[in-house]
Amino acid sequence: MKAFRRLVPVLAGPLLAVFLLGMAPRALLAEEEHPLTVAGVPTNLGLAHELTSRVAQLLLPELSDHMDGACLHSRAGAEHSGNTLMDLALAEAGRQSGLRVAAEEGLCGSVLEFSILELRIAYTGIDRSAIGMKKEIERHAACVVAGRVLDAETGEELASTQQEILLSDRFPYELEGLVTSDRYPFTAPTLSERNWSKSVEPFVVTALVSGLVYLFFSNQSSE
Repeated sequence: MKAFRRLVPVLAGPLLAVFLLGMAPRALLAEEEHPLTVAGVPTNLGLAHELTSRVAQLLLPELSDHMDGACLHSRAGAEHSGNTLMDLALAEAGRQSGLRVAAEEGLCGSVLEFSILELRIAYTGIDRSAIGMKKEIERHAACVVAGRVLDAETGEELASTQQEILLSDRFPYELEGLVTSDRYPFTAPTLSERNWSKSVEPFVVTALVSGLVYLFFSNQSSE
């Protein structure tokens, strides 16, 4: 028994090392399960992060003057699969602006409520680049978000705004399987071999319609 006790400290180090080595590949796989870039190309998840980040950076300056001091608490005003991304983007934009980010309600005198009106990524064309004649997939993305500041106690609306971002790019055809992600509905667009019209008009129309819907409901609530 005494001999075993003397062996415990000696064996503990190697056993711990073996355990950590066994866990390391799992951790790496978990981190790489949904990468933000592949071969220098933003994945659909990475593009969604960029969309929400840019919208947050536009949204916050429009509303920060009406918030309670330097305190930021955000919440979703409607259900959407991208709410977590938007919440994280607002928190990061707030930290970069020097705001104190509160995770719980009641810690700030105001609440920043956001509603994602549109968050969509689509493959809008398949073409061959001039260099090497390699097939490329054209991709367009849109993010439209409405935001408003509410008094935490009374619920009174203090300010509101709406921001939108439209992005487009292209990536090598052979990367489609790596770029597409099933993490969210909007990161798994369908790919068709037919010839699409190379236009962002559907996204512009979507943004305009979303804006009209937002204005309609805003007017209804004010009445």
